[in-house]
Amino acid sequence: MGRPSVLLITKSEKVSQTFESNLRMFFGTNVQIFTAHENLELDSQIVSECDLILVSSHHVLESLPKTFDQARALVARRTVQMAKLEQLMGLAPGTRCLFVSNSMDTAVDAIQLLIRLGFDHLHFIPYVAQPGENRADLERIDVAITHGFRELIPDTIEKLIDLDTRPIDLTTIFDIARLLDLPMEKAHFYTAEFFRDFVRLGRNLANSVNNEKQLNQKLESVFNAVHEGIISIDECGRITVFNEEAEKILKLSAENCIGKSYLDVIPEFKLNQILQSRAGESNQLLEIRNLVLLVSKVPVIVEGHLMGVVVTFQDVTIVQRIEQEIRKKSTSLGLTTKYSFEHIIGVSESINSTKQVAVKLAESDYTVLITGENGTGKEVFAQAIHRHSSRRDGSFVPVNFAGLVENLAESELFGYEEGSFTGAKKGGKMGLFELAHNGTIFLDEIGDAPLSIQATLLRVLQERQVMRVGGNRVIPVNVRVIAATNRNLADMISKGTFREDLYYRLNVLPLNIPNLRERREDLFILIDYFLHDKRKRLHFTPEVKNVLLNYNWPGNIRELQNFMKYLMVIVEGDTVKREHIPERILNCGAFPSHSLDPSARRKAEEREDILHILARHGSLIDYENILSILWDFSKRQERVGRTVICSLLSSPLSESQVRNKLALLNRCGCISIGVKKQGTTITAIGIQVLQKLREEVERLPNQAPSYFSPIR
Repeated sequence: MGRPSVLLITKSEKVSQTFESNLRMFFGTNVQIFTAHENLELDSQIVSECDLILVSSHHVLESLPKTFDQARALVARRTVQMAKLEQLMGLAPGTRCLFVSNSMDTAVDAIQLLIRLGFDHLHFIPYVAQPGENRADLERIDVAITHGFRELIPDTIEKLIDLDTRPIDLTTIFDIARLLDLPMEKAHFYTAEFFRDFVRLGRNLANSVNNEKQLNQKLESVFNAVHEGIISIDECGRITVFNEEAEKILKLSAENCIGKSYLDVIPEFKLNQILQSRAGESNQLLEIRNLVLLVSKVPVIVEGHLMGVVVTFQDVTIVQRIEQEIRKKSTSLGLTTKYSFEHIIGVSESINSTKQVAVKLAESDYTVLITGENGTGKEVFAQAIHRHSSRRDGSFVPVNFAGLVENLAESELFGYEEGSFTGAKKGGKMGLFELAHNGTIFLDEIGDAPLSIQATLLRVLQERQVMRVGGNRVIPVNVRVIAATNRNLADMISKGTFREDLYYRLNVLPLNIPNLRERREDLFILIDYFLHDKRKRLHFTPEVKNVLLNYNWPGNIRELQNFMKYLMVIVEGDTVKREHIPERILNCGAFPSHSLDPSARRKAEEREDILHILARHGSLIDYENILSILWDFSKRQERVGRTVICSLLSSPLSESQVRNKLALLNRCGCISIGVKKQGTTITAIGIQVLQKLREEVERLPNQAPSYFSPIR
């Protein structure tokens, strides 16, 4: 099932960029985003295929063609960046403010929001530049205010305030998540940033007023405009602000709370500690009245005098609290993954089939045993499985038994209680299995685990419970186990060095990673990937390519990666020649091309035949350009339509020409054309042909660079 897609239609490119940034912050790569504004023509295919169309205003929606399906459209509600409002604080009541925007309805909407936020003491005048306007009317303006449209401000106005482009309001984000069935995992980051800016704004407000009454009046308007609970108390502990969201969350009436001591209304917040210490607390979890709240408490200090405390909070569930604690702990300890299935590079049948199996294994919660030679990428697969699983938000805890000292293994794995042995930390220590609770533990080099630890591991895997060293209670752990080894465990069982019962407990879902010898067609794809990662370009002579293809690579991908680092240091220029290759590789890989196995020879001949066919039907540069575009989309696991291909070509071709060239590439097996507007994608053969095409194009004289990205 593909990712849901959103088309952004706005009046300006600035607004499109802000909207796209907002959506990426919440949904990451879980959603496809397309943009259009008045300077871009709407792509009818994108319009028809998008799941949701987000427009910046009703005016933009009404300006769309009559044939436009408005049933899938959503008008974005927009907010303001709280930190930018500080610029308005110094304006005197009655200040004439020219509010400049690119449309009248946008200007009016922004003004109404500012008035609701408490700036009703200013005189706002909406403004959109019109032909033949009377400049004399602008002479009475004190200041120009805009949301990112500085270029539209009349040059006769000297003072200006830019509040920056307005982001999407959180309520619209929730609507999008509901309509597209998307998770809202990062909502708390948004609110946390909002609280931070809001608290800073509150501090600056406190510095800009001389008495408590003025401060509370200004803050109250802001408080009621946000969607989080906010309570303010004075230095005596009396409640001065109790916003509408606080009423909803705590089910209390503001009218009955304001003026009373917080100890009589909300003693659970323990604000006396903040009044005494003058030190704030951020993002503290508090259980109160069958609720779990995420609370921040900030003292308000004016000229060294404590004016009170501002409390901000939001309601979260128990599950969200646990996930948040695990996420914070995992990040601080480095117990997170950096690899996904997208980082597993290659087009060979062996690696593709292995990835397909691994994806299926990731969807279950059973134990996985990964086998393979050193350097094949067993941990990369383990991390990818974790990231693709339902435990992706939990910790990923790696344990390497090859480097684990036997007498410390048990305390590292299962933790220890205070005083259990000499040198034990005060308060004890949590073990790796406990750290992996609700996540994944990766038992790397499991074949090197001592027999004494194997027995303990077996018990943990059976009971899903651990007991700390020196402890007398069992601790339940909810972990998924992924083990890996480069050793022959069956042979070790026969020799008595590995427990048979542990082997069968681990070998529930076996996964074998192919070595580099079994996927030689991926060799130069991997080389391109490593070069692109280091922003380096190297060319290999035919003799060197032959040597590398016939070398056995006993160290597999790790050896190849180190070899590429060696070349980047040793090669002067951009051509790799025979003299640059280490002797160990030359001695094992230098034999003539006719000694290649028949299958490899046949594939090479097929690629040459396809190049001859393409050369007889047009420019090789055009075919290289088309395949490069398809390859870029394929890396994102996306198909692409003919219209988009035409728009990305570096050398213009008509849609009819592109259609003919795609048909020829399809007959040669280089691409796969979908049906019913499913788009086109490149095949494994097409990627290999693209490599050959690039070599041929580079040899052509005086050729301008084409649409290019390294094959990876």
